[in-house]
Amino acid sequence: MTDPNYTALLLIVDRSGSMEFIRHSMVEALQGILTDQSKEPGRLTVDVYSFNDTVTRDFHLRDVADVVVQIEPNGNTALFDAIGRGVTEFGRVLADMAEEERPDTVQVIVVTDGMENSSTDWTRAAVRDLVIMQKKEYQWDFVFLGANQDAVMTGEGLGFDRGSSMSFDPSAKGVDSLRYAQGRYTSDLRRKQKRVFMMEERLAALEAENDALRRQQAESQARAAEELPIAPDSTSATETNPDTRPRPEGDADATDPSN
Repeated sequence: MTDPNYTALLLIVDRSGSMEFIRHSMVEALQGILTDQSKEPGRLTVDVYSFNDTVTRDFHLRDVADVVVQIEPNGNTALFDAIGRGVTEFGRVLADMAEEERPDTVQVIVVTDGMENSSTDWTRAAVRDLVIMQKKEYQWDFVFLGANQDAVMTGEGLGFDRGSSMSFDPSAKGVDSLRYAQGRYTSDLRRKQKRVFMMEERLAALEAENDALRRQQAESQARAAEELPIAPDSTSATETNPDTRPRPEGDADATDPSN
């Protein structure tokens, strides 16, 4: 039996050049989320991967109180590589734990302000299969937070549930609203009372209160989130037990570790 009081969080953070415009706000927001979570009951460890053209693991199974978020923007956006590598490596680590030491709750949060443009090892289809497998087989929770895009559509294409994907405005107010929405979501998840992003949270994150077009976007995303979760795409390749086995590097289309 896994440890019901233990949550493991994987945070995958964009540090491409465009993040410069919201760097300070995003650092404060993510650090605020972690600070708030450190006050919640139960054990929480954090892994942090940051990415631009390359992917770096900055923290590994660290106590939440010891994690300091840093973002130094430059380069492009290897989003697929970041998710693929982060989730696969994280899964291997958890699989190697004794079952009684393994976290009962696992959450992956991806934060980006742009679209994929530079991955070399992972494709959209491979990431999608990986995410869906982890949700179905291991009950991981995945959150996609995106600016300058329809995050619900982008997240869905990567296997994330619509209700767990949210757009935010790349501004201090939008990022601050993201902080409180994500903090509430994670707290609920840790208490075994998961609620997806709510309409008021989507409106606040898009600064849509006084903007008819943004309000329409937020309402459209909220309606889409109420639909059934996405099903696996039978036309794409499948990952072979990604919770325990690494994916080979250097082959953007290969998803079977035995290749």
